Amino acid sequence: MSPADTRPAGTGSADSRPASTSDGSSAAPGSALVTKAPPADADRFLRRIVRRETSAPRTPTVVVAMVLLLVVAAAVGTAAVVALLDERIAGVDPRAVVDAAVRVPAGLLDAVVVAIGAVVALLGLWFLLHGVLPARRPRHAIRSARLGVVVDDEVLASAAARAARSATRLAPDAAVGSVGRRTLDVVLLPASGVDVAVVAATEAVERELAAVDAVPPLAARVRVRSTGRIDG
Repeated sequence: MSPADTRPAGTGSADSRPASTSDGSSAAPGSALVTKAPPADADRFLRRIVRRETSAPRTPTVVVAMVLLLVVAAAVGTAAVVALLDERIAGVDPRAVVDAAVRVPAGLLDAVVVAIGAVVALLGLWFLLHGVLPARRPRHAIRSARLGVVVDDEVLASAAARAARSATRLAPDAAVGSVGRRTLDVVLLPASGVDVAVVAATEAVERELAAVDAVPPLAARVRVRSTGRIDG
């Protein structure tokens, strides 16, 4: 065995030098470097994913707008080509239609123009509101330090109704929950003549919401239906 083979393993080798991190400090010998994404980038990525899952797509509105524009453009283009070729569309001359519109009395023409303008303005306002106002799916996000969690509103309503039933010992179908943007309503349906502890049910629902920690936060509201039911 040569003298070079008797040296301790890892000495005199370039690979045994302490690794340096991105900030210039030396890592411990034998440790592996792990590249991690900055926390700010990870947070932005999670927020973008959660926003995408809780926001409703505007694809139907865009499709409707594009179809309307295509129909109008096709109608105008077809009428212009037919007029240039001195042809008719289904036996109707486009130039005759334009001449008849010009000969319409001024008052009637103004009314027609105003009506068409109002319809176009309403359509434009509808498309504008759909494009500007936030549209949401029936979902809520749940706070998490490491993950982006999204829950359907039906799941939240079912969990709240189950908590209210457990606190009041009602039948499985004696509580119904519904979730809005910032409120969660639970309606209790007790049998006729049965008293229900609304305070206990409200506290149970609030504890359930506190454990879930939904975003945006939900305010619990528990009500008892005035007309009791009769169990058969």
